[in-house]
Amino acid sequence: MLIIFDLDDTLIETSKCLTPFFLKTAFDAMIAEGLDIENKEMGWEELSAINQRAISSKMAITEFWKKYNDQEKILELGLKAMTGPIPKDLTIDLVPGAEELLNELQDLTSLALVTGGCTKFQLEKMKKAGIQPERFSKLIVVDGLSKKSAYQSVLKELQYEPHETIVCGDRVSIDLTPAKELGLFTIHFPNGRGKIHTEPKEDVDVTIKTIKELEEVLKKSEI
Repeated sequence: MLIIFDLDDTLIETSKCLTPFFLKTAFDAMIAEGLDIENKEMGWEELSAINQRAISSKMAITEFWKKYNDQEKILELGLKAMTGPIPKDLTIDLVPGAEELLNELQDLTSLALVTGGCTKFQLEKMKKAGIQPERFSKLIVVDGLSKKSAYQSVLKELQYEPHETIVCGDRVSIDLTPAKELGLFTIHFPNGRGKIHTEPKEDVDVTIKTIKELEEVLKKSEI
């Protein structure tokens, strides 16, 4: 059996621990570069509200920027500010139960990680959270929102068939829909952005309330 995990809000508490800091950093960077907002406090509240419903912080920043400016340089600076480095005093919490789960699964089955974003930043997150990349037989960082080709690469390289593979992630359309298109078994963990982005329902085989519940799913699964 192969289990492919997402990283952000599936194994680490990105939305809770990292996003508020880096979103504010991006906001300040765009203001400093010339994003014209009459009331900065209200502007920050607006960006925060957009981020609450956005599928990613990148999409939130882009939507916010479009309302006030059309200079690509300002957007680029905002997006760049979202990719670190992480301050030494900023703590990254693991999702409760994630470390225990990985420890238990590591000797039982193959593990892979497919995450989106900047490779350097994602690896920095993992290091600070205490997740060793060596835990995973394959680790892929995708640039963009599509994970389908990454899943295909993992299956091909590790030599697993779709019916032998499980994908666990928080955002259905990003993490699970492409997996379901490939015939993989999908587990939705509605944490972080995944509390809002729960569609399409038909692409979810099982929903768990805690990451540790994945163990019970495995015990009952015929995979």
